[in-house]
Amino acid sequence: MRNRDAIIEYQKTLDNVGTLTKDLDLVDPVSALYLEFEATNGGTSNLKNWISDVITKIEIVNGGDVLYSLNLLQLEALFFYKTGRVPTMFPSEFADGIQRHGCYILFGRHLWDSEFGINFGQYANPQIKITSNMNAIRDVAADGFLTGTLKGSIIAKVMEEGPSPSQYLMAKEIKSWTSAASGEVRVELPIDYPYRMLMLRSHLQGIDIEYPMQQLKITCDSDKFVMLNRYVKQLDAEALALFGTGELKHDIFAGTHGVVRTPFNKEPGAAIELYEQDGTNIHAVTYHWGGSMYLNSATHAGAGDSTARKWTTIARGHSLHATLPVPFGLMDKPETWFSPSPFKKIEAVITENYAACASQVVLEQARPV
Repeated sequence: MRNRDAIIEYQKTLDNVGTLTKDLDLVDPVSALYLEFEATNGGTSNLKNWISDVITKIEIVNGGDVLYSLNLLQLEALFFYKTGRVPTMFPSEFADGIQRHGCYILFGRHLWDSEFGINFGQYANPQIKITSNMNAIRDVAADGFLTGTLKGSIIAKVMEEGPSPSQYLMAKEIKSWTSAASGEVRVELPIDYPYRMLMLRSHLQGIDIEYPMQQLKITCDSDKFVMLNRYVKQLDAEALALFGTGELKHDIFAGTHGVVRTPFNKEPGAAIELYEQDGTNIHAVTYHWGGSMYLNSATHAGAGDSTARKWTTIARGHSLHATLPVPFGLMDKPETWFSPSPFKKIEAVITENYAACASQVVLEQARPV
């Protein structure tokens, strides 16, 4: 096999709100697409607002056929569970700071997987569509992103002179909703292609994922076969054992009693350093859980210092972006993945216990090219 990088776009300016559409006119198999986005914060700050939030949809389509569809938050989390590594993420709240995030769409189990990849030459009109909304969290302004600064790059990792893979790993958001304080959400799953991994997400800053998503049941043909019926708290503990923890650099802007959004939902921690001189204050983290960190900055006399300052943290934890992976079989062995074909109906049944969380179900499947 001979590999090469094909640059489809470099630093293309994206609309504050809009969709970039690019043809994928590549004749050789593609192992992955590397996507990179950057934008500049306004002149005051940009609190709790990341590049991950403003890339609201990444789709690969062939006419009306959707071949892949996630947002950037989902793609970054999926990459972590597929590789055990946090993707390139530099979230920053600093005034005039540049945020830059990069992540692979992996069509195989890993980069340069000779058995799994996608051949766009076999489709009539393959395109990638990237939807941006710079106002998704905070309006474009001095305390949000700076207008007109969002840029995107697309690089294809192309495999030449080797056998063309017959299938690729397709990930899609199956359902998105806002959680309720109680009840069940039933999500019908497709029965067309084998399942490699299910990923749940339920985010509200300060809330652990097992509160809005208390239990998960996967049932086939009205309980003819129940694959699992588990508490999410225990599934999350298993995910920690299987996939481990991650860490990343995160620049924040806050004073005492500042409540900071952090990237890891479970078992979070942070090494925190003051980025700018502030005299002789004493600094501490009062609490840190559910993707939320509470800062304390005080004088030696005990008086709180509410002045917002620049801090650099090394954030640690698991459950990136408040997600839970549920693998089907051994991740690298396709013969162990779950085949839905014997069943007529498969549902993921989620028992809820906390309202107002942004919840999604994502499914990764092995699809023939």
